[in-house]
Amino acid sequence: MTGSSYPNPLGGPSDETGTMLFRIHFEIGIYPNRIQVSDRRSGRFVDFAAEVPFSSPSQLVADPIYFENALVKAMRKAMSGGFILFDAQADIFSGGAELDKSERQTVRRALRDIGFKTVRFEHADDDEPMPPLPPALSALL
Repeated sequence: MTGSSYPNPLGGPSDETGTMLFRIHFEIGIYPNRIQVSDRRSGRFVDFAAEVPFSSPSQLVADPIYFENALVKAMRKAMSGGFILFDAQADIFSGGAELDKSERQTVRRALRDIGFKTVRFEHADDDEPMPPLPPALSALL
């Protein structure tokens, strides 16, 4: 329905166009001081170089605050159209070195703070089970 207008309760047509809302499902690649985000729905790809380094020679994710800042900026560039965070999913890949357990927790915490429910890591068993849906939401499904 893109391009159609909706009635305005104050009279006359509205300038808003119809927008569909989509669930987010990203593939996120983490590299030294660089994040790549791919939107699985639209195919949109973003390669974002961190403005402030978050990696160190021994750790891929050494500074959680700078990492989260770069992650949010990369994700914002990858988003298009309307979206909802209901059941937002992220598949995480690391470039070069594997993420250790503390780095995975840092990445998971950053994504959970943003609103992601499902976070999966490449080549790693899920060390944190997904929380169950609230009963009111599971009744809708």
